[in-house]
Amino acid sequence: MTYKAWTEGGNLQSVRHDYTDGLNGAVSVPAKVSGANWSAREDGGHAPRLKVAPTDNGVAHCLLMEGDGRVLDQRKGAAGQPVTCSAQR
Repeated sequence: MTYKAWTEGGNLQSVRHDYTDGLNGAVSVPAKVSGANWSAREDGGHAPRLKVAPTDNGVAHCLLMEGDGRVLDQRKGAAGQPVTCSAQR
């Protein structure tokens, strides 16, 4: 599963993604971000989730995509607001 986050008109302030459902549920991890783009490949588990926050008035985008290229969720936030993508597998 591919997690992607990017912004228009600013940089990424924070990115947090959930993956791999274990015995105690999903693992939620804050990502180290710098600049306007971030991506990772992880086992998405049953309920992958990605929360993206932009700096200032940037517009945040998120994308969850299966290994075969099928898009599970893609969203665009309002200026300066966080956006969340999520899916059930």
